[in-house]
Amino acid sequence: MAKFLNAITWCWDGLDVGWANTNGQTSAVLRRDGTLAAVLMVSASTEGVDPVLWIMNPEKTAAVSGVA
Repeated sequence: MAKFLNAITWCWDGLDVGWANTNGQTSAVLRRDGTLAAVLMVSASTEGVDPVLWIMNPEKTAAVSGVA
């Protein structure tokens, strides 16, 4: 996972990270220039990270309560 995230560092340039409660868990709200870019949800346990969910479709991010 770290190798993947390191390989796409360009994706993170200029992003502001905020937090929201989505589907009962804390999620990262990623904005670029004040515009919602994505909502990122990560589930982690002692066994590892599974799954990592990215919501980038504007029609779906608008439906996430308190994010759009």
